[in-house]
Amino acid sequence: MNFGSVRLLRIWIVAAMFSRRFRLRSRLVIVFAVFVIIPIVGSPVMLHAQPVDEGLKVRVDALLQPSGRSVAGIDIASHAFLPKLYAALDYQPVWTKAASVDALSKAIARSWEDGLVPADFHADYVKAAVTSQPQNVAEREIILSDALVRLLYQLYFGKVAPNGLDPNWNFERPVLESDPAETIAAALKAGHVSDLVNKVSLKHPLYTELKALLQQYTQYDVSGGWPKIPDGPPLKPGQSDARVAVLRDRLKITGEWEATGVAAPELYDQSLADAVETFQASQGLDPDGVLGSATLEALNVTASQRVDQIRANLERGRWILRTMAPEAVIVNVAGFYLHVFLKGEKVWTTRVIVGQSYTKTPIFTETMKTVVLNPDWTVPQSIVRNEIFPKASANPGYLTAGNYYLADSSGKAVGDVDFAAYTAASFPYRVVQKPGPKNALGLVKFLFPNKYSVYLHDTPSRQLFDKSGRTFSHGCIRVEDPLKLAEIVLGDRLGWTRAKIDAAVATGKQQWIKLTNPLPVLILYWTVDPSPVGGASFHRDIYGRDARLIKALNAPFKP
Repeated sequence: MNFGSVRLLRIWIVAAMFSRRFRLRSRLVIVFAVFVIIPIVGSPVMLHAQPVDEGLKVRVDALLQPSGRSVAGIDIASHAFLPKLYAALDYQPVWTKAASVDALSKAIARSWEDGLVPADFHADYVKAAVTSQPQNVAEREIILSDALVRLLYQLYFGKVAPNGLDPNWNFERPVLESDPAETIAAALKAGHVSDLVNKVSLKHPLYTELKALLQQYTQYDVSGGWPKIPDGPPLKPGQSDARVAVLRDRLKITGEWEATGVAAPELYDQSLADAVETFQASQGLDPDGVLGSATLEALNVTASQRVDQIRANLERGRWILRTMAPEAVIVNVAGFYLHVFLKGEKVWTTRVIVGQSYTKTPIFTETMKTVVLNPDWTVPQSIVRNEIFPKASANPGYLTAGNYYLADSSGKAVGDVDFAAYTAASFPYRVVQKPGPKNALGLVKFLFPNKYSVYLHDTPSRQLFDKSGRTFSHGCIRVEDPLKLAEIVLGDRLGWTRAKIDAAVATGKQQWIKLTNPLPVLILYWTVDPSPVGGASFHRDIYGRDARLIKALNAPFKP
């Protein structure tokens, strides 16, 4: 507001003041405004902001050029964001209070609790800055602000871009509710660094449990871990072996074996066998109490390796838990299970079978739109070429015995075909399996359209669900109790009863049921399942996804 504007405002207010509308009290208030407040607020001298720190502005603006993105030998990851931040700060230094720098240093030191690497946030520089005087204010400002922005970014979005590891990643990215530059600027001006970090930190129960688990296994690691059990033949209860004492020490550290007083140190007694069974169950192994090769391998995974495994799953939590829908079907491929969540509550769990190592089940999300009762199965061409064609060529009765028929490209059934006239690669027909007890999809399938042609379905091969490592499919997900899943989904969405479903299945006729309210399906990959009451289930990294993620977590940060 300039002097001319103030003068005109005074004339207008004074003229209005002597209008009959204004009583004495109103006149006094306006007089105060005209002759006291306006001179203070409206004065061009008083309104003028603090002068821009030109040295800081020049150095911040230089970040927009590739040659200016290294400050005092430190790479600035937030080089595109800091000019926006300091514009919101009117190019004024904000790291002038030791308390703010100390709060940042402590938050960085604790970043390991989220499985992050403090060095990513210039930990040594920030720690030294708490007590040292700045030689170059602009450089100090940029490095400290970059440290904070890096920390906030990794806590909110994760360190690693998931689509950098998996180009098919299609999960929703968390959305920021406000302008981050304005939000961070306001917190820095107020000295609320700790509050800002706490606000950004993920509070989901699963994430909180993983953090507690990380602390537990980090303590094992810094305390020396546990002893390695030597190789040897399978060890069964009742046998004696020099390895028994080491096995007992190993399980005592992680809490599976708690007994005291051992009469025969080398005897594999029942109490130790019970402890081994508890351990096996936590690793997704068959709990038979036998110290076989798979159990020995799991026991000898080091504490440091478990720490990294938990860190990998904390990162996965940062990728998806902020956007997790309150209603969803969630499949954990590595854990071989399926959860159903309705209205934010887990209502059901069942076991599943997933893809083999060479026909991996992809990690993605789509929405379930249709349930099909008594489905037929159009066999994927890859399976036709590699499995069906060779068998049908060798055995003329193979297709009939399997309840298959051939169809042309339009879907019309065709009669007898001379297989000798074709090769597996040139075979032009589709192979379709009719509905029925032999159908590979069983009695029901759940469709959530996707580019992988992956869906949930029943299976006639029920015996495979008793296996601990259930990687037997061509990529689709087989559900142990699919009719129960149909009962939950159709009951919640359409009011169907189990009796109605059973009656429809009994007809043997194919029926497509459209969901008026589609249900999200999340195909995830978690190799650690923490328990709310402590402890965890560790799953084998069946597709080798942990190793790549851990490597990326340990690499220097690149936004």
